[in-house]
Amino acid sequence: MSKGFYAKLAFENLKKNKKTYLPFMITSMMTTMMLYMIIALSDNPQMNKMIGGAEIAMMLGLGVVIVELFAIIFLFYTNSFLLKRRKREFGVLTVLGMEKKHLARVVFYELFYVLAASLALGLLFGILFDKLFYLLIIKMIGTEVPLGFYISKRGLIETATYIGVIYGLMWLYSVVQIQTSKPIDLINADKVSEKEPKSKWVLAIAGLICLAIGYGLSLSITNPVEAMVLFFVAVVFVIIGTYLIFTTGSITLLKLLEKNKH
Repeated sequence: MSKGFYAKLAFENLKKNKKTYLPFMITSMMTTMMLYMIIALSDNPQMNKMIGGAEIAMMLGLGVVIVELFAIIFLFYTNSFLLKRRKREFGVLTVLGMEKKHLARVVFYELFYVLAASLALGLLFGILFDKLFYLLIIKMIGTEVPLGFYISKRGLIETATYIGVIYGLMWLYSVVQIQTSKPIDLINADKVSEKEPKSKWVLAIAGLICLAIGYGLSLSITNPVEAMVLFFVAVVFVIIGTYLIFTTGSITLLKLLEKNKH
């Protein structure tokens, strides 16, 4: 079969599963838009000319790391959900004679189409809303509005590169899932019930410790110079702690309630 066949099949699959892929595409587009906006605002040369602009640019630079962390979590989680929904379809194609390497090509083209649409729309809206948020910052600071329309070359390159790397990793993850599954397992994937999760005391305690450190740092900040870096560290600890609490901590709590006969 020609390579064009797999590209066409991938496009038809996206059309057929548009209700499933549309939320994924919107999530990817919004993530791309937010990442570009923050990078562009921190890279804007007019920012350093304002009163307090250097500090704002520094905070936005730290915010880029947080957005990148959320981006990889959200996109991987959404892609994993879609992959599970599609495993039955992949299993049927395997039984009909399509090899797993061909399925890998189909998945590659599907992710490529979604990536292209996400970058095109995400960067377009990012450029438009970047100017809006820049004007809001100027309004809050109370300085004059400069003329011109700024497009960050660094923002375009870094955003496209980072989102592209995430999609590459998602494709590798999908290929591993397909290659390591038997056709019968792929067909019955949507019928397999979720296993009862186990309580993980170590991770639950680690979540509480991260929350305590994060809130402790935020309350102990007194030096304005140290506030920039410490605030960023506190936010990272709170994010990690909240994630662990809502995943492992909630399971541990439910396990304790389950053992309580009353």
